[in-house]
Amino acid sequence: MTKDAVWNTYREILERLTDEMLDVVEEEFGGGLVGKAIKKGTKSATKRIKKDMEKQGRIVVEYAAQENDGGRYQREFLATNPVYQRYSGNNRRELEEHLLSHFETVRADLAPLVSSETDDFWEALAEEYSREEATEIIERHFSQAETFERYKDDLFRSNKLGNKVITVLKEGETRLKKDLERQLDSTYDKQ
Repeated sequence: MTKDAVWNTYREILERLTDEMLDVVEEEFGGGLVGKAIKKGTKSATKRIKKDMEKQGRIVVEYAAQENDGGRYQREFLATNPVYQRYSGNNRRELEEHLLSHFETVRADLAPLVSSETDDFWEALAEEYSREEATEIIERHFSQAETFERYKDDLFRSNKLGNKVITVLKEGETRLKKDLERQLDSTYDKQ
C-alpha cells in the first residue's frame, strides 16, 4: 500500500470526525433552525482546526513511510497541533512530550500499513493487526478529547467554553469510533 492510499483513508476518517463534531454542535443547540445556524457558524470556525488536523494526518503518514528524520516531522507536528498552539501554561515541556509520544505511537501504528502489499486500508489493517489490536489503534488515534481535558485550564479563556469544546470533541470521537468499530466488524468478519 502506498502512503497516498493510507493518507486518503486517514483523511476520510478525519472528515468524518469533523462531520460528527458538527452534528454534535447542532444537537447541543436543539437542532432546528437555531441548531442549523450554530452548526453553519461553527463549520466556518472549524475550517482552521480541520486544516490543522489534515496537516497533522499528512505529517504522520509521511513520517510512517520514513525510517528516520523524526525531528523534522516532530517539529511540523507540534507547529500544527491545536493544543500546542493554544497552550499558555507552564508545563509546555510536559505537553510536548505527551503530544510527541502520541505522534510516535500513531506513526508506529501506520508504518506497517504504508508498507503493506494490500491496496485497501482496511484489508491491510486486518492483515497486519489482530481485531483487538485494531480496536486499540482506533482508540489511540481518536482520543484527543483527553488531551484537551488534561490541559484545558491553560487552553481556554473560560471553563465553560473549555467544557463545551471538550464535550463536543468527546462525543464526536465516540460516534466516530463506533462507526469505525462497525467497519472493523465488517472487515474482520470477511476473514
